[in-house]
Amino acid sequence: MTRILVVDDLKDITETMGVLFEALGHDTKVAADGRQAVHTTFEFEPDIIFLDLDMPVLNGYEAAREIRGAPLPRQPFLIALTKAHGSTVEVTTRAVGFDFYLRKPVDTNALLALVADLSTRTRQAG
Repeated sequence: MTRILVVDDLKDITETMGVLFEALGHDTKVAADGRQAVHTTFEFEPDIIFLDLDMPVLNGYEAAREIRGAPLPRQPFLIALTKAHGSTVEVTTRAVGFDFYLRKPVDTNALLALVADLSTRTRQAG
């Protein structure tokens, strides 16, 4: 079973993705901002984190930096969720530690394929 954390300040997104992942047998938690994401990461130790970039309290970039800098037993895969797109977004998200980014609205088939792939892998350091 894969542990997945979904972080977005839009409740519809966290609820929809949370229900979808739970229905597929994954252990899933949700958070509404970057600060909750960091806190939940320490307690839950997710395998995969879907992290919105534009959130209150602590944005996705800041949360990613904190998660990547933390002494966790195992670093999760970080996937940025964003309305923005293009090479600048990809470069910026990679620079702060994201492994992938998905553009909103997220294509359900691409989302499920990514989770299926990552569920069979362990993130390499770096």
